[in-house]
Amino acid sequence: MHSTNCITPDSAPVTTQTRIEGLSHRYSHIPTSTIVNTIREAGWEFTSGTARKGRTEERRAHAAHVLRFSNANLPEVNGNRIEAVLLNSHDGSTAFELGFGIYRLACANGLVVRTATVGSVRLIHSGLNLDNVFTAARSLVDRAPEVASTIERWSGNQLDHDLALQMSSRMARARWGDRFVEADLLSPRRHEDTRNDLWTIFNRAQESVIRGGMDVTLRRNLHVADGTVDGVTIESTTTRRATAIRGALKQMRLNQELFAIASEYAHN
Repeated sequence: MHSTNCITPDSAPVTTQTRIEGLSHRYSHIPTSTIVNTIREAGWEFTSGTARKGRTEERRAHAAHVLRFSNANLPEVNGNRIEAVLLNSHDGSTAFELGFGIYRLACANGLVVRTATVGSVRLIHSGLNLDNVFTAARSLVDRAPEVASTIERWSGNQLDHDLALQMSSRMARARWGDRFVEADLLSPRRHEDTRNDLWTIFNRAQESVIRGGMDVTLRRNLHVADGTVDGVTIESTTTRRATAIRGALKQMRLNQELFAIASEYAHN
């Protein structure tokens, strides 16, 4: 798992000016700091950022990074702030993506909306230019009401215990796969989380899957010799304290997958 550094618009890899060796001549290198300025012109302000830790100085200077932006003209929705989330890299590992995020003020917890739900922009670097970035950033402002509507709709959608458990188990499998057996993902961590609407239950489970902190039981296979050539495989379980997802890109992708799972319960 890749760990991350907290970054600002004034630190690498945001400010990196150089191309990394081995990339195609068609690769258009635009420093993310320049892109940040364009996004600011469209009405967004930087709030936080993380970058993947590279093993060498060159890799660290070109690594994948995720930046979040707020917009003062967008109202809070039920204690949630709608954000813009930028994914970029200078080593060819990712395309440029700009989509929606949601910052939950009650727990200082950020999630990333499944961008296909409400629209996003994904550009390969050979076609990246600042006009497209500005247009994309402005379009997010125009489409923010769709995100607000989703929050309000989910907040009014009550979910019974069986569906809540089913949804949270699917969210757990998005992280741990078929090894997942059980974990308490739904216990409220604060008073604001005691409601049983889809939005609140989703946030409880999402925070547990991303941040960990609870016990999780997983399947494991034990290979035991029994005198034959192949031996036998015995399935057992192990319980451990779940750790947090630290990788910026992995956290972003997992957030999007969790949002997509919860979206399937919006009409039940």
